Amino acid sequence: MNVTSIHFRLSHKIQDEAFSLTHAATCNLYIAVGHKSIRLAVVDTNRNKFVVLEDYELLSVFTPVQVAEQLRLIATENPLLQEKGWNIIRASFSNLHFTLVPETLYDQEHQTDYLRLHSQFNPQHDVVLSYRHSGLEAINIFAIDVALHDALRQVFPDRPVQMLHQTSALIKSTLHQANRITERKLYAFVERNYVTVIIVSQSGLEFCNIFHYLSPEDFIYYIIFVMQELKLNPEQETITVWGDITHDSTLFTTLQKYIRHIKLGKKPADVAYSYKFHDLFEHRYFELYSMHLCE
Repeated sequence: MNVTSIHFRLSHKIQDEAFSLTHAATCNLYIAVGHKSIRLAVVDTNRNKFVVLEDYELLSVFTPVQVAEQLRLIATENPLLQEKGWNIIRASFSNLHFTLVPETLYDQEHQTDYLRLHSQFNPQHDVVLSYRHSGLEAINIFAIDVALHDALRQVFPDRPVQMLHQTSALIKSTLHQANRITERKLYAFVERNYVTVIIVSQSGLEFCNIFHYLSPEDFIYYIIFVMQELKLNPEQETITVWGDITHDSTLFTTLQKYIRHIKLGKKPADVAYSYKFHDLFEHRYFELYSMHLCE
């Protein structure tokens, strides 16, 4: 007997009173699939405004197959995932399996070979995809578990879904925020047990990588290691932080011990947010908002 277990809870929901599913044709649906969360957002393209946000926390979920199972279960009861008439459906995935390749060197027939040089993904269980960064003239090649890929296709069987790696959304947004900078900038996006570190300079993207940490000591080690390798001084540089971190968390306290200047990031600009979003911390849900800047 096949028993499907529910291991999620809706931890946060925002919906503007002006939003209705009857307006789906002029709205974009964004889905951010993480290791421990599935987050949804809707943007009204006529008003260029975020009008819906839903955050599902995944409980007792440890593998991509289990995440895929929870995505299917959420879709059975979630009106946003049951609606098929969206203007654009875009989904991002968070994992360690990605690499950036200059567009001039990219050959689609060899994208699996490029990724294999930088990631220990499983070709038997993963689907290799790519996303073109027009401003960078680079291709983000990434892999997602076939169970996740298939689950999303089952939710939207007759609609194209643009799939991208979470780093693409983060890169797009940090470059957008760092426009016209005169010095290198250091950014970190924090998830439970994962941190993405990005460095941007006048010439564009200098560094992007994801690190898996199990303790605050691991967390700060990776950040300081990157700073040392790129000759950034923890006593002088400012790190801008987004994601699942708060002022009173152990991770934030650990950052303060080693880096003098810490700033919590803000939501992406050039898009509006319903007044109902104003009670959220500015640095939360950055990965979800940033998908709106992708193409």
